[in-house]
Amino acid sequence: MIKVAIVDDHLLFRQGLCSILRANEELYVSGDFASAEEFVVALAGLDLDVLLLDIDMPGISGIDAIPAILAINASLKIIMLTMHLSHTKIQEVIALGAKGYLLKTSNEDQLVKAIETVVEGKDYYSEEVTKELIASFKNASLRVVLTPREIEILKLVCEELSSAEIAEKLFISPHTAETHRKNILSKTGCKNSVGLVRYAIENGIISP
Repeated sequence: MIKVAIVDDHLLFRQGLCSILRANEELYVSGDFASAEEFVVALAGLDLDVLLLDIDMPGISGIDAIPAILAINASLKIIMLTMHLSHTKIQEVIALGAKGYLLKTSNEDQLVKAIETVVEGKDYYSEEVTKELIASFKNASLRVVLTPREIEILKLVCEELSSAEIAEKLFISPHTAETHRKNILSKTGCKNSVGLVRYAIENGIISP
């Protein structure tokens, strides 16, 4: 039996997922949680194979929670279950160790197939996600490519942190933080922080 947990801040959605999963004799719901923080606290005591994880939630986002989750249970198979169809987010969660990416518009058969696929040790991406990835690769020569560190700093710029504040938060020198900021401006063609915020929203790096 495959043991599954759900992390999503919408109660009705969690309840619907639980009903779908419990109707399948091969699946067992080990728990459902309203936030990533709540799940991380409980994780060590859970017997778990697969996690269905939302991206946008109050507090820690699903993406930001992945490293902490895998630090506690490195063998856990994480499937992102979200409304976001963004190549930036897809590539980010893949890089962090998620094994699947599924849209909330998916049907029951796709959900079960995703769970069974990752348990077999394979990755699972829905058809829409695969098409988005292929399109992004085709347009790679036209797309700005930011490093993981630059994306991290861009997010902090969008939170209106200064270079000095970013340096303190990331334990780097103010000069390094400012250099990263200038490189991001150069790569994106933006003139100021307002432009960077617009760029981050348009490319799915932050939510509007």
